[in-house]
Amino acid sequence: MIRKATPDDISAVAELYDKAIDHEDSHVKYTSWQKGIYPTADTARFGLKNDSLYVCETDGKILASVILDTRQPPEYKRINWGVDARYTQALVIHTLCVDPDFAGTGIGSAIVDFAKELAAESGKLCVRLNTTQRNIQASRMYQKNGFVIVDTQEILLNGQIRCGKHLFMEYVIRRGEDQ
Repeated sequence: MIRKATPDDISAVAELYDKAIDHEDSHVKYTSWQKGIYPTADTARFGLKNDSLYVCETDGKILASVILDTRQPPEYKRINWGVDARYTQALVIHTLCVDPDFAGTGIGSAIVDFAKELAAESGKLCVRLNTTQRNIQASRMYQKNGFVIVDTQEILLNGQIRCGKHLFMEYVIRRGEDQ
């Protein structure tokens, strides 16, 4: 079940972030996340405060989390998006994190479907995101779910972490009136 997070979920979401980072550190590094820098409990608290933190829960255990809002990082202004959407017309997927023990089970796709439905229901024109170029698993999952790579650029993650090239991806729900 995907639902809005509550204050009681913050520690579980922060543990989920750390577990994902630990998993990467002991296997293959595919995100630019760094323990204690990004994402952290403060990331989850920010999402909760802005009513944009969601969790996927099964049998009382949080298996994934995501922040869904209209915040577009500064880098998004440089991208030639497929849809000319004003700030409030695009839903942005931030910090989608699936428990590594449940990777490949369809949870990520379920969250992406949820984001697309939420965007459509709220009248958005598109859903946008970015992920590291080396995050092949996520890139394939997004493309399988209808996202298109519109650009590749180097960025600073959260304005702090030099993380190489990122893929900027977009899912078009509908085109604006003037397109």
